[in-house]
Amino acid sequence: MFAVLLVLAAGLRGVVFAAYHPALIFPDSVRYLQYAHNFASGHWSVDALRQSGYSVLIVPVLLLHDMWIIPLVQHLVGLATAGLVYAVLIRFGTPAWLAAAATIGVLFDPLQLILEQYVLTDTWTVFLLVAALTVLVWRREGPDWRRCAACGLLVGVAVSFRDEELIMVVPAVVYVLVAVRPRRRLLMRLGALIGCFLIPVAGYLGWFDASHGQWSFTTFSGAFLYGRVADFASCSGLNLPSYEKPLCPTQPPALRNADYYTWDPSSPQWTFTPPAGMSRDAVVENFSLRILLHQPLGYAEAVGRDFSYGFSPVRGAGPEKYSPAYLQFHTYILPDPQADASIGALGYRAPAVRPGPAAFLTDYGRWFYLPGPVFAAGLLLGLAGLVVGKRRSGQDRGGQRRNGQDRGGQDRGQPDACRHAGLLFTASAVLILVPPAAFATFDWRYQLPQLTLIPVAAILGLNKIISRLTSSSQRATSNREALPKAEGPTFVCGGDGQDGSSSEGLPRPD
Repeated sequence: MFAVLLVLAAGLRGVVFAAYHPALIFPDSVRYLQYAHNFASGHWSVDALRQSGYSVLIVPVLLLHDMWIIPLVQHLVGLATAGLVYAVLIRFGTPAWLAAAATIGVLFDPLQLILEQYVLTDTWTVFLLVAALTVLVWRREGPDWRRCAACGLLVGVAVSFRDEELIMVVPAVVYVLVAVRPRRRLLMRLGALIGCFLIPVAGYLGWFDASHGQWSFTTFSGAFLYGRVADFASCSGLNLPSYEKPLCPTQPPALRNADYYTWDPSSPQWTFTPPAGMSRDAVVENFSLRILLHQPLGYAEAVGRDFSYGFSPVRGAGPEKYSPAYLQFHTYILPDPQADASIGALGYRAPAVRPGPAAFLTDYGRWFYLPGPVFAAGLLLGLAGLVVGKRRSGQDRGGQRRNGQDRGGQDRGQPDACRHAGLLFTASAVLILVPPAAFATFDWRYQLPQLTLIPVAAILGLNKIISRLTSSSQRATSNREALPKAEGPTFVCGGDGQDGSSSEGLPRPD
């Protein structure tokens, strides 16, 4: 089933590749191409606005001077991401048909398809993060130091593409804390994870410092945060320095537009005059932090509103009314003369559309996508699986102690691998959505990880729930110790994972 889905998804990507050629361009794309061109020319000053890890990645393409290679490779990366989702679920004993069904989002959702055609970081970032999590959970008995090191390195590289991914080291660390047994090995595993995570992160920060004289990822953190707080900011009752007062929005909150306050040249943050000795971004950041302290409930409401909107039934413009048109298939290319001129100066032609394939994709995107409530239900399944798994794990340990099983020590310290993997993917699915909601305008681009992380979390949780229900039913009709053991060293998500026997959960595929 997965092979069939993979072939169909590859064919669909062929249609996308043919419809918009050589690649789709967003304003961010221009900077990635410009800095890749700079790097290829030997000028290694890092971008002050966007992370330059992606620009380094596409340098070989710029040397070949064939921009169509970028979306072609990204379509292959999207298929590889689906392969990782399938592999990790099969690894935990999920039936093949259900593991294949979990890849439908990343294989067929229009959001994934169109972002693969853009010169943007999103496809690669998701792939790196899913690869990192897959490497970390692959061993049933918990990760060794090599897998911890590989996970940390992959997450660190993802941070060089987008600094919002810094938060992803948190669920990885939590997973190592709960999954590594015995405890004497924990320090080495954590050291490998964090140390290898810091190698690319610290390297990038040092590169930025050499280019711009400060340890940071961008010089625009204040500008982004100002756009976030401008929606609800009120300076009433706030004691501000005189040079920050021009930053107070004057429009009624209902009429404010976060994109305007972030980027428009007439926005207060670009028209005010910073005092001598202070940078514009530092003043804007200080003002934004004062607003957060002054209106913590308003900020919490705005973050919660953006976070929950990602699970809405339709993919609309979001709470900040940021148009999602560029993430939808059309029979035309949205005009951007400035971007076209910029890539033209690098020697690349503007993207063109082929009406036939584009018309098919426009209809496809209108009728097929996975609505937000499906992902919300999946996230709830993942959380429910954690609760059920914790209760069952406690009962199993109690039963083992009563039966004297841990006197010999062979069962002591064996991790519940399925529950720990479910914790990792569920926590990652939640945390990865927090930084965009906290620091940026709502954009469906930031919801792309939903298509991979939530299905894995949901199915791991579902396996645990079914296993719990099945084992409860069996205990009601028969003595658990009298049940025959399955032959062979199988491992199924939802089983106790203590003796290598098959669990009572979903049937293992042949």
